[in-house]
Amino acid sequence: MPVDLRTHDPSDDVHINPRTNKAAIIRVLYTNPNYGFTPSEIHNRLDDIPKGSITGTLTRLLNDGDIGKTADGYYHALEGRDDLRRFARGLVQVQALTERYDDDFTPDDIEQTDDHPTSDAHSETRQHSGADEEPVPEDWIESVDDSEQA
Repeated sequence: MPVDLRTHDPSDDVHINPRTNKAAIIRVLYTNPNYGFTPSEIHNRLDDIPKGSITGTLTRLLNDGDIGKTADGYYHALEGRDDLRRFARGLVQVQALTERYDDDFTPDDIEQTDDHPTSDAHSETRQHSGADEEPVPEDWIESVDDSEQA
């Protein structure tokens, strides 16, 4: 996917798949930057992720330098990681939009929007279209040709 070079900062890229446990934990910690959480507290907020996965993912995030941990076992967001804070904010926004427009879309539904109707479908649509519908480009060309011939 191309990037806008006017705003691109190579040090600002977060390479975390938004559908992973890693992203879910980042979202919890970086949307609550003033709080520390135990693995159990994170599990309570993300009850669809098994507790063992939470503990393993927390360890990986800590080892990668994405999160911090207090001496008494509380995991937290790191103050200097604005990239992860923006990533978490984006996850929250996507979740809010998904909940607001809950149409139960699947990836297959989204891929179908890329399909283009065949020319036969266009001609069928033109034959059945009403006067209040906007004409398709082929109709514009025909009407230009008709006016030039008159």
